[in-house]
Amino acid sequence: MESKDYVLAAGVAVTLILGIWNAIVNYQANRRTTFVNTVTSQRIKWIEQLRQDIALFSGLTYHWCFTDVEGKPEEQEIIKELDRLRHVIRLRLNPAGKDDQEIEKLIVEIPRLTAPINEAKLVEALERLTRATQRLLKDEWEKVKKESKHGPLSERA
Repeated sequence: MESKDYVLAAGVAVTLILGIWNAIVNYQANRRTTFVNTVTSQRIKWIEQLRQDIALFSGLTYHWCFTDVEGKPEEQEIIKELDRLRHVIRLRLNPAGKDDQEIEKLIVEIPRLTAPINEAKLVEALERLTRATQRLLKDEWEKVKKESKHGPLSERA
């Protein structure tokens, strides 16, 4: 074999090694991108669903307390939906999160304030619920933006 054959063989071997290395790196990058996209899209869905659930809970509570539905068939449907929402919202929350804990506390407290004597306290509690939810959703949205730019947040500890 001549020296040009050795150079050609070395070039083919280097090309093969680089091709395999490139395939491995691309495979890992694609898996990471797929993971980040999945987590990010699920987080966005969670944000929107929590927003909808809190808004419906607050709106139904306000409607039930400040309109004349007592004794009407609508009242039982509202109570049923409020009970469902109380549990669904709590299941969507992180028990270790500060804003999550405040929201959970308010979700438990608000039904206790539905008597006419507590109208002012109820309105104030609904406002606190809205503010706590806004903070939580803003923090989660910031996490989504960071994740979409930099990948999973847990990898950057």
